[in-house]
Amino acid sequence: MKKKIKFIALYIICLLMAVPSYAQGTDDVLNRVVNEYNQPIQGALIKTEDGKYTSRTAKDGTFKLPSKMEDQFIHVSAAGYLNTRISTDQLINDEKIQLAFDPHNMGGEVNFGYNSYNKESITGAVSSVSGEILDRTPSNVLSDTYEGRLPGLTVINNIAELTFFGYGNFTKTIRGISTVNGYSPVVIIDGVIAPTQYIEFISPKEIESISVLKDASATAAYGIQGSAGVIVITTKRGYSGKLNVEGYADYSFQQMTRRPQFVSSGQYARLRNEAGERDGLGKNSQFSDEEIGYFDAGNDPRYPNNNWFDQYIKNYVMRQRVGVNVGGGTDKFRYYSNLSFVHQGEPLIIADEPNRKYDPTPNVNIGNFRTNMDVNFNDYISGYMRLTGNVKREILAGGNMGWTIYNYIFQQPPTMYGPLSPINEDDPDMSEQVVTVEGLDNPVYGILNRSGYRTVIETNIIAQAGLKVDLDYLAKGLSVSGSMAYQTYVRNETGTNQSYRRLIREDDFSTLDNFIQYKTFENTPLSYGKGSLFFYYLNFLASVDYNRRFGDHSINASAHTYYLKQEKESTGSANTVLPYKRQNFGLSALYGYKDRYFLKADMGYSGSEQFHPDHRYSFTPAISGAWIASKEDFFQSQLISLLKLKASYGVSGNDQLGGARFLYLDNIRSDGSELEIGNPRLEAEKIKKLNVGINLGFLNMFTLDVDYFSDHVSNMLINSSYTIPEYQGVPLNYFPKLNEGEMENKGFELSLGFNKHLSKDFSIFAQANFMQAKNKVININEAPLGDDYAYPYRTEGFSVGQLWGYKIDWSNGNGMFNSAEELANSKLSYSFGTPRVGDFIYKDLNNDGIIDEKDTAPMGYSFIPQQEYSLTGGFTWKSIEFSFLLHGVRKSSQFLSGMGAYENQGKGIFNDIHMNAWTPERYAAGEEISFPALSLSPSTNHVNNDFFLSDRSYLRLRNVTLAYSLPERISEKIRSERIKVILNIQNLFTLDNMKSKYIDPEIGSIATFQPYRVFNIGISANF
Repeated sequence: MKKKIKFIALYIICLLMAVPSYAQGTDDVLNRVVNEYNQPIQGALIKTEDGKYTSRTAKDGTFKLPSKMEDQFIHVSAAGYLNTRISTDQLINDEKIQLAFDPHNMGGEVNFGYNSYNKESITGAVSSVSGEILDRTPSNVLSDTYEGRLPGLTVINNIAELTFFGYGNFTKTIRGISTVNGYSPVVIIDGVIAPTQYIEFISPKEIESISVLKDASATAAYGIQGSAGVIVITTKRGYSGKLNVEGYADYSFQQMTRRPQFVSSGQYARLRNEAGERDGLGKNSQFSDEEIGYFDAGNDPRYPNNNWFDQYIKNYVMRQRVGVNVGGGTDKFRYYSNLSFVHQGEPLIIADEPNRKYDPTPNVNIGNFRTNMDVNFNDYISGYMRLTGNVKREILAGGNMGWTIYNYIFQQPPTMYGPLSPINEDDPDMSEQVVTVEGLDNPVYGILNRSGYRTVIETNIIAQAGLKVDLDYLAKGLSVSGSMAYQTYVRNETGTNQSYRRLIREDDFSTLDNFIQYKTFENTPLSYGKGSLFFYYLNFLASVDYNRRFGDHSINASAHTYYLKQEKESTGSANTVLPYKRQNFGLSALYGYKDRYFLKADMGYSGSEQFHPDHRYSFTPAISGAWIASKEDFFQSQLISLLKLKASYGVSGNDQLGGARFLYLDNIRSDGSELEIGNPRLEAEKIKKLNVGINLGFLNMFTLDVDYFSDHVSNMLINSSYTIPEYQGVPLNYFPKLNEGEMENKGFELSLGFNKHLSKDFSIFAQANFMQAKNKVININEAPLGDDYAYPYRTEGFSVGQLWGYKIDWSNGNGMFNSAEELANSKLSYSFGTPRVGDFIYKDLNNDGIIDEKDTAPMGYSFIPQQEYSLTGGFTWKSIEFSFLLHGVRKSSQFLSGMGAYENQGKGIFNDIHMNAWTPERYAAGEEISFPALSLSPSTNHVNNDFFLSDRSYLRLRNVTLAYSLPERISEKIRSERIKVILNIQNLFTLDNMKSKYIDPEIGSIATFQPYRVFNIGISANF
């Protein structure tokens, strides 16, 4: 840790020596930006209309314009304030600029990837958040920071492992799903199309803002990559002004929100006996009453009571982060640089083995770096360079990912002796060897302590450079630019591996001399191996831009083209290892009149090598408009302070085809075999998108935003084999794909906000967001299953991901066979087993007397929530800042299964839902019954049914942040402009409807890490 801090300090010194010192002419005029209370506004953005000069205001709100600046307008913007446009002539006469507070969130700019627009001029559906707000979430993974903060963007955390760096552990959708073939949004970082994974290393400290583009007016220009929406990440850049340095450090305590239940040995033995009795094996088929008594007593080593979870998982895990930001520049050269280091502990506990020659302790070190430089070579030519990336070094015990080891914990019963066999003086080879149970080849102790380790070094690098040429001498406001970006990912692994002897204990618990060798595993020396993985993304971009104001008229137009070549992470010899290639031509033109009427046209013309040359390119147009009626002279209202109407309609494209490649070609192998038949007429999917919205402001403090959206696709890629009989001879999966599918996705977004400055020292804000998105598959050429099926269609007419299972007949009160007579009288037979007394009674929906697949019915909702909501709020009082974020989802379902749900899994790990299972005694006594009869093996209960249907709705307090800026007299002692102390709490509590209180609704499984509750304290200092 000390070495890392020294390295960061050395980097800062070198950086300060390398960057040019700030100097400007003494003739420059000093100007000042203040608010309505005449308080200085620090960090306000100053931009000239030609874009050649940018600056940020200092702590006292001051900034300087070059003395030789030509007469023109400048734009002033700041978070929480309305934008202001002022001429340099006016600025000379009045050196003070006053910004008005922004009660309706209409100030600032939104980055669309290749262009930025004032919020007032936006005609479509966009949401955005600043990096400062994202930094309130103490996490190593970027997607964690904006979960619940961007309306319209749904983020689901599938794997809550602290060191898992985003390789598919998040599911992201924008306004739900509009096609069965792909719903992952495109991610753009500073104009560079990046993969949707391997971007999680970016730190909020280096982010200026994140925007989510949702409708056709915002995505049509992206052509065949825009249908699922776009996430635009804009990083910080340097500004003309004095050198600004921010150093920061924080320390986190991380605790799993739900520490799973691990029953005692005595309770485990009783439940196993109960399961055996229900299976007809007798009352004490697994454990005798005497053995259970010894287990309960807990004082005899022959009868262990092991809580394997407590033995291998820490109660708390620590995280440390240190870093520095440096920014500044002149009117010729501007720079921003960030360097940070994170040390993340692992929750797995390693034993201290004296004879071990290596240290397998899992841990992660992450180093992030970014440098953004902008240069004005002369009055007409400017350029930029971006270099960013991270290096992650991780040690994996036994070469296994953490969630794999976590899963194995639940396969070790508490009655298992261990983790090591007792000392056997007569046979040293059987002493202190790893103990396991039948069927478990990888006991946790052996993985952690005697399997070796793996060192993984991952490197993500994005390098980007570009030039811009102003063509004012041809037409004022005209410019051309070009850039190239290269992103690469490299993973190098050095692994050590060894095997170890495993022992199992025979069934007799009365002795400790009954350990025998398990299979043929033996102790071996360490062996070494190496492996590596490499892939890249290459982007070329060129654009022509025209930005000009003519009195009351304004034009913001951009025509761009980019070429993308990407080699994805894939191994083997299939066509998935070949590079993907895309080319796009995009055009966006926004016309404004009097800053109240806006008309915008967008179009994309894009192609992919996925399709035949004759059908390779697709045209995706869009048209949109907005009217700020409250700016009209005739609009006089004391109540309504904002009225903006907007609408958009257009087409977005999709070439995500579920991983398949070159579907227009016949798949003919070198041996002459013919496989899939190609369809040369295939083309990209075109999704028609409609968005209608209204922004209403009341009393300069309340804001109501409503958007209705509707997506429809009629050329969705589907299989042609559904309506083709199998007897024709060609395997059905070889038939060509067709553009004949149809699907719709409809919904709305609603936002209600409050923002008010009650005095110069006190302000308060709150905002509630709600979104609903419901899709329906209309046609995929689905052939009906038959008249004897209760539901002959499984996809058409339903949402994507609709769950199917058996309905339980609850008419008798508990939905279970409560006697042999009731079971016999039902006259039901099950195709997947023989029901017992105490098992579920399923509804025979087709009335044929057989419970089978034909009786399955739609249940619940899909995995992707149909509804999402959030409530954020807070206040600022003098030097104190407070904020919170409540976030939740509704109408999301999943079937519980496997470990923690099915009690027969492994050696039978019992959860809270199993504690009151059906027994004749419990039923006769009228006691609570919360689970069917237990079983040692798969039973008719262990299928998808409405008992295991889990409601994944939840409300989570995602974040609470309290910050305090120390008095100036203290910060000045170390020559700091500001010292801020911050306390963050993440995932403080969750309200949900899960059947098990030990399973988080977002994760949906007990066999992987649950989300962590994080307590973080940090400090930052600006110089």
